[in-house]
Amino acid sequence: MFVNGTGELDQKHDQDLRDTCGMLLDRAGCDLLTICDITGHSYRSAQTIVKRYRARNAARADSDIDRLELQMRKEVMTS
Repeated sequence: MFVNGTGELDQKHDQDLRDTCGMLLDRAGCDLLTICDITGHSYRSAQTIVKRYRARNAARADSDIDRLELQMRKEVMTS
């Protein structure tokens, strides 16, 4: 049992904490395999959790597009 924000007992399960840990790892930039290694989730389960709880983030999307562009430039230079 845990105490919620109003001071009342709130029944939580270890699974709730595991999912939260997975999301914190995702926010820290860990990939799904790392999240699985740390939390013990299956790859499919970790995907579902991240998909369910991750908010869309325009800044993250822009950053990832920049990374993709950089990778594409590197591949062109090496071919």
